[in-house]
Amino acid sequence: MSRRKLIAALILAAIGIAAATSLGLWQTRRGDLKVALQAQTDAAERASVAEIMPSLNAIADIAAALPRKVRVSGVFNAAGSIYLDNRSLGGVAGFYVLTPLVLGADLPAVLVDRGWQARNMQDQTRITVAPPPSGRISVEGLAVARPSTLLELGSTTEQRVPGMWQNLDYSAYEVAAGVRVARFVIRQARLQNGSVSVDGLRREWPRLVSGVERHRGYAFQWYALATLIAVLALYFGWKSWRLR
Repeated sequence: MSRRKLIAALILAAIGIAAATSLGLWQTRRGDLKVALQAQTDAAERASVAEIMPSLNAIADIAAALPRKVRVSGVFNAAGSIYLDNRSLGGVAGFYVLTPLVLGADLPAVLVDRGWQARNMQDQTRITVAPPPSGRISVEGLAVARPSTLLELGSTTEQRVPGMWQNLDYSAYEVAAGVRVARFVIRQARLQNGSVSVDGLRREWPRLVSGVERHRGYAFQWYALATLIAVLALYFGWKSWRLR
């Protein structure tokens, strides 16, 4: 192999090593981030409950300190419900039910994730969800920045309220529903009587650490590829140099 070809091969090997290492580090960071976020969520679950007073400042304070265990009073607006589709639980396809809780006049509503329900596999256009409790009620749960998010490819279908959504977009929801909403979602745990409401919804929230091992596995593969490229480059480079 000529000197020029050897240098070109070594440059390509260096690029491959850098790319594989970079992808490995990216997967490692994603896994570490999920672990850190899950630790924050677990700590928030153990913390005392913060009461959200009906004021803009109180809502803004909670939005700036997420995740946070909270309690808030208001009236559910069932007509403003949306359903986050393609969420599985225990291997069963279903959706999460998000319903706005109206705190008071001139205040943004708070979206409450009331829980998960399985899809009707015989008729997927049919959505039958038990209505939320009527009248003013107190909701307790964990306030998070947003519910689980799925990868969206291409353009999305028209987002209607009520209706099926792939992911929650606060601005799009405000346009479709014609109301302002706070920039957080409360994962409902209890209602004012201290018990889980009887509505057929399951309140089992996805844990972020569930995919950490996959990220670490991908990271190992990329690091292994970078190592293999480095070993092959050194071996063939040394061998070619000796034959010159």
